[in-house]
Amino acid sequence: MIELTDYSEAGWSNVDARARARFYCEQLERGEILFVDASRFRVPQSDRAALLKIAPLSLRQKNISYAPSTGVIGGLGGSSTDEDFASAFARYSAHSIRFCAGLLGPYSDSWRVELASFRPVEEHDRQLSMTERNDLLHVDAFPGRPTNGARILRFFTNLHPHDARVWLTSDPIPSLAARQEYAAMMLDCGRIATSAASRAIANLMRAAAHVGIALPDRSSYDRAMLRLHDAMKGDAEFQADCPKYRHEFGPGASWLVFTDTVPHAVLAGRFALEQSFFIARDSLIAPESSPLAVIERLAGRAMTKQAGESVERQGAL
Repeated sequence: MIELTDYSEAGWSNVDARARARFYCEQLERGEILFVDASRFRVPQSDRAALLKIAPLSLRQKNISYAPSTGVIGGLGGSSTDEDFASAFARYSAHSIRFCAGLLGPYSDSWRVELASFRPVEEHDRQLSMTERNDLLHVDAFPGRPTNGARILRFFTNLHPHDARVWLTSDPIPSLAARQEYAAMMLDCGRIATSAASRAIANLMRAAAHVGIALPDRSSYDRAMLRLHDAMKGDAEFQADCPKYRHEFGPGASWLVFTDTVPHAVLAGRFALEQSFFIARDSLIAPESSPLAVIERLAGRAMTKQAGESVERQGAL
Protein backbone atom coordinates (compact mmCIF):
# COMPACT_ATOMS: atom_id res chain seq x y z
CA MET A 1 0.00 0.00 0.00
CA ILE A 2 1.25 3.48 -0.83
CA GLU A 3 0.05 6.78 0.60
CA LEU A 4 -1.06 9.77 -1.43
CA THR A 5 1.22 12.61 -0.37
CA ASP A 6 1.02 15.37 -2.97
CA TYR A 7 -2.62 15.73 -4.02
CA SER A 8 -5.78 16.79 -2.19
CA GLU A 9 -9.12 18.41 -2.88
CA ALA A 10 -7.17 21.64 -3.46
CA GLY A 11 -5.15 20.00 -6.26
CA TRP A 12 -1.48 19.11 -6.70
CA SER A 13 1.20 20.52 -4.39
CA ASN A 14 4.49 21.68 -5.96
CA VAL A 15 5.03 18.65 -8.22
CA ASP A 16 4.99 17.74 -11.89
CA ALA A 17 1.28 16.87 -11.92
CA ARG A 18 1.37 14.93 -15.17
CA ALA A 19 4.30 12.75 -14.08
CA ARG A 20 2.81 12.10 -10.64
CA ALA A 21 -0.57 11.19 -12.10
CA ARG A 22 1.12 8.63 -14.37
CA PHE A 23 3.07 7.29 -11.40
CA TYR A 24 -0.06 6.74 -9.32
CA CYS A 25 -1.90 5.17 -12.28
CA GLU A 26 0.95 2.73 -12.89
CA GLN A 27 1.22 1.77 -9.23
CA LEU A 28 -2.50 1.09 -9.09
CA GLU A 29 -2.38 -0.99 -12.27
CA ARG A 30 0.40 -3.12 -10.83
CA GLY A 31 -1.71 -3.98 -7.79
CA GLU A 32 -0.98 -1.31 -5.19
CA ILE A 33 -3.63 0.19 -2.94
CA LEU A 34 -3.48 4.00 -2.85
CA PHE A 35 -4.31 5.28 0.64
CA VAL A 36 -5.94 8.72 0.94
CA ASP A 37 -5.84 10.38 4.37
CA ALA A 38 -9.07 11.92 5.66
CA SER A 39 -7.50 15.38 5.44
CA ARG A 40 -7.15 15.04 1.66
CA PHE A 41 -10.71 13.93 0.90
CA ARG A 42 -13.52 15.05 3.20
CA VAL A 43 -17.18 14.18 3.45
CA PRO A 44 -19.07 17.13 5.03
CA GLN A 45 -20.46 16.46 8.49
CA SER A 46 -24.01 17.20 7.37
CA ASP A 47 -23.72 14.56 4.63
CA ARG A 48 -22.22 12.09 7.10
CA ALA A 49 -25.20 12.57 9.39
CA ALA A 50 -27.66 12.04 6.52
CA LEU A 51 -25.93 8.85 5.40
CA LEU A 52 -25.34 7.36 8.84
CA LYS A 53 -29.00 7.56 9.82
CA ILE A 54 -29.99 4.95 7.20
CA ALA A 55 -31.29 1.82 8.91
CA PRO A 56 -29.62 -1.37 7.63
CA LEU A 57 -32.96 -3.16 7.87
CA SER A 58 -34.29 -0.90 5.10
CA LEU A 59 -32.08 -2.65 2.53
CA ARG A 60 -33.73 -4.95 0.02
CA GLN A 61 -30.47 -5.75 -1.79
CA LYS A 62 -26.90 -6.43 -0.72
CA ASN A 63 -25.97 -2.72 -0.88
CA ILE A 64 -27.53 0.62 -1.78
CA SER A 65 -26.57 1.88 -5.23
CA TYR A 66 -26.56 5.28 -6.94
CA ALA A 67 -26.31 5.78 -10.71
CA PRO A 68 -24.58 9.10 -11.47
CA SER A 69 -25.92 9.11 -15.04
CA THR A 70 -29.58 8.97 -13.99
CA GLY A 71 -29.68 9.89 -10.30
CA VAL A 72 -31.51 6.64 -9.52
CA ILE A 73 -30.99 5.07 -6.09
CA GLY A 74 -31.54 1.32 -5.80
CA GLY A 75 -31.56 -1.23 -3.03
CA LEU A 76 -33.80 0.53 -0.51
CA GLY A 77 -37.24 -0.66 0.50
CA GLY A 78 -40.27 1.59 0.66
CA SER A 79 -41.91 3.79 -1.92
CA SER A 80 -39.64 6.81 -1.51
CA THR A 81 -36.07 7.68 -0.55
CA ASP A 82 -35.19 10.22 2.13
CA GLU A 83 -34.24 13.44 0.30
CA ASP A 84 -31.34 14.27 2.64
CA PHE A 85 -29.88 10.79 2.15
CA ALA A 86 -30.30 10.93 -1.64
CA SER A 87 -28.68 14.37 -1.85
CA ALA A 88 -25.75 13.35 0.35
CA PHE A 89 -25.19 10.16 -1.67
CA ALA A 90 -25.23 12.12 -4.95
CA ARG A 91 -22.77 14.68 -3.56
CA TYR A 92 -20.37 11.94 -2.46
CA SER A 93 -20.47 10.41 -5.94
CA ALA A 94 -19.86 13.76 -7.67
CA HIS A 95 -17.12 14.69 -5.18
CA SER A 96 -15.26 11.39 -5.60
CA ILE A 97 -15.50 11.62 -9.41
CA ARG A 98 -13.99 15.13 -9.37
CA PHE A 99 -11.28 14.05 -6.93
CA CYS A 100 -10.28 11.03 -9.01
CA ALA A 101 -10.43 12.99 -12.28
CA GLY A 102 -7.90 15.48 -10.94
CA LEU A 103 -5.68 12.77 -9.49
CA LEU A 104 -5.75 10.25 -12.35
CA GLY A 105 -5.65 12.40 -15.47
CA PRO A 106 -4.56 9.63 -17.87
CA TYR A 107 -7.88 7.86 -17.24
CA SER A 108 -10.52 10.56 -16.95
CA ASP A 109 -10.95 11.44 -20.64
CA SER A 110 -12.05 7.92 -21.55
CA TRP A 111 -13.22 6.20 -18.39
CA ARG A 112 -16.79 5.10 -17.87
CA VAL A 113 -18.25 6.34 -14.61
CA GLU A 114 -20.14 3.45 -13.05
CA LEU A 115 -22.34 3.02 -9.99
CA ALA A 116 -21.63 4.31 -6.51
CA SER A 117 -22.56 2.15 -3.54
CA PHE A 118 -23.20 2.52 0.17
CA ARG A 119 -22.65 -0.38 2.55
CA PRO A 120 -24.33 0.32 5.92
CA VAL A 121 -24.37 -3.28 7.18
CA GLU A 122 -21.67 -4.72 9.47
CA GLU A 123 -19.56 -7.12 7.40
CA HIS A 124 -18.39 -9.37 10.24
CA ASP A 125 -20.48 -12.55 10.26
CA ARG A 126 -22.86 -11.18 7.63
CA GLN A 127 -25.14 -13.94 6.36
CA LEU A 128 -24.87 -14.11 2.56
CA SER A 129 -24.59 -16.84 -0.05
CA MET A 130 -21.09 -18.05 -0.92
CA THR A 131 -20.84 -16.06 -4.15
CA GLU A 132 -22.09 -12.87 -2.44
CA ARG A 133 -19.95 -13.11 0.69
CA ASN A 134 -17.54 -10.21 1.14
CA ASP A 135 -15.32 -11.96 3.69
CA LEU A 136 -13.89 -14.40 1.13
CA LEU A 137 -10.96 -13.32 -1.03
CA HIS A 138 -12.06 -12.60 -4.59
CA VAL A 139 -11.51 -10.40 -7.62
CA ASP A 140 -14.38 -8.27 -8.88
CA ALA A 141 -16.53 -8.99 -11.92
CA PHE A 142 -20.03 -7.57 -12.28
CA PRO A 143 -22.65 -9.97 -13.71
CA GLY A 144 -24.86 -7.18 -15.05
CA ARG A 145 -22.12 -4.80 -16.15
CA PRO A 146 -19.57 -6.49 -18.45
CA THR A 147 -16.34 -4.58 -19.11
CA ASN A 148 -15.07 -6.30 -22.30
CA GLY A 149 -11.52 -5.85 -21.03
CA ALA A 150 -11.80 -2.46 -19.35
CA ARG A 151 -10.49 -2.47 -15.79
CA ILE A 152 -12.49 -1.96 -12.59
CA LEU A 153 -11.16 0.88 -10.44
CA ARG A 154 -12.94 1.64 -7.16
CA PHE A 155 -12.66 4.54 -4.72
CA PHE A 156 -13.73 3.68 -1.16
CA THR A 157 -14.38 5.82 1.92
CA ASN A 158 -14.90 4.58 5.48
CA LEU A 159 -17.70 6.74 6.87
CA HIS A 160 -17.84 5.06 10.28
CA PRO A 161 -17.17 7.63 13.02
CA HIS A 162 -15.21 5.23 15.26
CA ASP A 163 -14.36 1.87 13.68
CA ALA A 164 -11.88 0.84 11.02
CA ARG A 165 -12.92 -1.03 7.90
CA VAL A 166 -10.78 -4.16 7.88
CA TRP A 167 -9.62 -5.67 4.61
CA LEU A 168 -7.62 -8.75 3.70
CA THR A 169 -5.84 -8.81 0.33
CA SER A 170 -3.64 -11.23 -1.58
CA ASP A 171 -1.04 -10.80 -4.30
CA PRO A 172 -2.31 -9.25 -7.55
CA ILE A 173 -3.31 -11.44 -10.48
CA PRO A 174 0.06 -11.21 -12.35
CA SER A 175 1.93 -12.41 -9.25
CA LEU A 176 -0.53 -15.21 -8.54
CA ALA A 177 -0.31 -16.32 -12.18
CA ALA A 178 3.40 -16.98 -11.69
CA ARG A 179 2.48 -19.82 -9.33
CA GLN A 180 1.37 -23.02 -11.03
CA GLU A 181 -1.65 -23.78 -8.87
CA TYR A 182 -3.17 -20.31 -9.31
CA ALA A 183 -2.31 -20.13 -13.00
CA ALA A 184 -4.18 -23.43 -13.41
CA MET A 185 -7.27 -21.89 -11.77
CA MET A 186 -7.17 -18.91 -14.16
CA LEU A 187 -6.55 -21.09 -17.20
CA ASP A 188 -9.46 -23.35 -16.26
CA CYS A 189 -11.76 -20.33 -15.98
CA GLY A 190 -10.56 -19.15 -19.40
CA ARG A 191 -11.15 -22.55 -21.00
CA ILE A 192 -14.67 -22.85 -19.65
CA ALA A 193 -15.46 -19.29 -20.73
CA THR A 194 -14.43 -20.04 -24.33
CA SER A 195 -16.01 -23.49 -24.53
CA ALA A 196 -18.67 -24.22 -27.14
CA ALA A 197 -21.36 -24.50 -24.46
CA SER A 198 -20.43 -21.15 -22.92
CA ARG A 199 -20.37 -19.44 -26.34
CA ALA A 200 -23.78 -20.90 -27.18
CA ILE A 201 -25.30 -19.54 -23.97
CA ALA A 202 -23.68 -16.14 -24.61
CA ASN A 203 -25.11 -16.02 -28.12
CA LEU A 204 -28.60 -16.88 -26.82
CA MET A 205 -28.31 -14.02 -24.33
CA ARG A 206 -27.22 -11.69 -27.11
CA ALA A 207 -30.04 -12.80 -29.38
CA ALA A 208 -32.54 -12.06 -26.62
CA ALA A 209 -31.74 -8.36 -27.02
CA HIS A 210 -33.22 -8.44 -30.52
CA VAL A 211 -36.63 -9.40 -29.10
CA GLY A 212 -36.56 -6.82 -26.32
CA ILE A 213 -35.08 -8.87 -23.49
CA ALA A 214 -32.21 -6.89 -21.98
CA LEU A 215 -29.40 -9.24 -20.96
CA PRO A 216 -25.68 -8.46 -20.54
CA ASP A 217 -23.55 -8.99 -23.65
CA ARG A 218 -20.47 -10.65 -22.16
CA SER A 219 -17.17 -11.30 -23.88
CA SER A 220 -15.15 -14.43 -23.15
CA TYR A 221 -13.07 -12.29 -20.78
CA ASP A 222 -16.15 -11.24 -18.81
CA ARG A 223 -17.27 -14.85 -18.52
CA ALA A 224 -13.78 -15.91 -17.39
CA MET A 225 -13.65 -13.21 -14.72
CA LEU A 226 -17.08 -14.13 -13.38
CA ARG A 227 -15.89 -17.71 -13.07
CA LEU A 228 -12.65 -16.59 -11.41
CA HIS A 229 -14.63 -14.54 -8.88
CA ASP A 230 -16.62 -17.65 -7.92
CA ALA A 231 -13.66 -20.02 -8.15
CA MET A 232 -11.61 -18.00 -5.68
CA LYS A 233 -14.46 -17.79 -3.20
CA GLY A 234 -15.24 -21.48 -3.51
CA ASP A 235 -11.66 -22.80 -3.29
CA ALA A 236 -10.87 -23.59 0.34
CA GLU A 237 -7.18 -24.18 -0.41
CA PHE A 238 -6.86 -20.79 -2.10
CA GLN A 239 -8.58 -19.07 0.82
CA ALA A 240 -6.29 -20.84 3.31
CA ASP A 241 -2.94 -20.87 1.52
CA CYS A 242 -2.64 -17.80 -0.69
CA PRO A 243 -0.49 -14.86 0.50
CA LYS A 244 -2.47 -12.52 2.77
CA TYR A 245 -2.11 -8.92 3.90
CA ARG A 246 -4.31 -7.19 6.47
CA HIS A 247 -5.29 -3.52 6.16
CA GLU A 248 -7.24 -1.33 8.58
CA PHE A 249 -8.75 1.82 7.06
CA GLY A 250 -9.62 4.18 9.89
CA PRO A 251 -12.60 6.53 10.20
CA GLY A 252 -12.69 9.01 7.33
CA ALA A 253 -9.98 7.28 5.32
CA SER A 254 -10.33 6.63 1.59
CA TRP A 255 -8.48 4.29 -0.75
CA LEU A 256 -8.25 3.42 -4.44
CA VAL A 257 -7.65 -0.05 -5.87
CA PHE A 258 -8.16 -2.05 -9.06
CA THR A 259 -10.42 -4.69 -7.55
CA ASP A 260 -10.30 -6.85 -10.69
CA THR A 261 -6.62 -7.55 -10.10
CA VAL A 262 -6.21 -7.42 -6.29
CA PRO A 263 -8.02 -10.28 -4.50
CA HIS A 264 -9.70 -8.71 -1.49
CA ALA A 265 -12.08 -9.51 1.34
CA VAL A 266 -13.84 -7.35 3.93
CA LEU A 267 -13.56 -8.78 7.42
CA ALA A 268 -15.25 -6.04 9.45
CA GLY A 269 -16.79 -2.60 9.19
CA ARG A 270 -19.97 -0.81 8.20
CA PHE A 271 -20.91 2.52 6.61
CA ALA A 272 -18.56 2.39 3.63
CA LEU A 273 -19.06 4.46 0.48
CA GLU A 274 -17.67 3.59 -2.93
CA GLN A 275 -17.53 4.93 -6.49
CA SER A 276 -16.63 2.65 -9.41
CA PHE A 277 -15.01 3.41 -12.76
CA PHE A 278 -14.30 1.29 -15.84
CA ILE A 279 -10.85 2.25 -17.17
CA ALA A 280 -10.48 1.89 -20.93
CA ARG A 281 -7.70 -0.39 -22.16
CA ASP A 282 -6.23 2.32 -24.37
CA SER A 283 -5.58 4.60 -21.39
CA LEU A 284 -3.66 2.07 -19.27
CA ILE A 285 -0.04 2.86 -18.40
CA ALA A 286 0.93 -0.80 -17.82
CA PRO A 287 -1.52 -2.87 -19.90
CA GLU A 288 0.62 -5.98 -19.50
CA SER A 289 -0.38 -6.03 -15.81
CA SER A 290 -4.11 -6.19 -16.52
CA PRO A 291 -6.13 -9.33 -15.78
CA LEU A 292 -7.07 -9.39 -19.47
CA ALA A 293 -3.41 -9.59 -20.52
CA VAL A 294 -2.68 -12.31 -17.95
CA ILE A 295 -5.64 -14.49 -18.89
CA GLU A 296 -5.05 -14.05 -22.63
CA ARG A 297 -1.39 -15.10 -22.18
CA LEU A 298 -2.48 -18.20 -20.29
CA ALA A 299 -5.26 -19.06 -22.74
CA GLY A 300 -3.23 -18.23 -25.84
CA ARG A 301 -6.13 -16.39 -27.48
CA ALA A 302 -7.94 -13.08 -27.63
CA MET A 303 -10.89 -12.90 -25.25
CA THR A 304 -12.58 -9.57 -25.97
CA LYS A 305 -14.93 -8.44 -28.72
CA GLN A 306 -13.97 -5.93 -31.36
CA ALA A 307 -16.60 -3.49 -32.63
CA GLY A 308 -19.28 -5.40 -34.53
CA GLU A 309 -17.81 -8.79 -33.70
CA SER A 310 -20.15 -11.60 -32.67
CA VAL A 311 -19.78 -13.48 -29.41
CA GLU A 312 -19.47 -16.77 -31.27
CA ARG A 313 -16.64 -15.52 -33.49
CA GLN A 314 -14.83 -13.82 -30.61
CA GLY A 315 -14.96 -16.95 -28.51
CA ALA A 316 -13.57 -19.08 -31.31
CA LEU A 317 -10.39 -17.03 -31.84
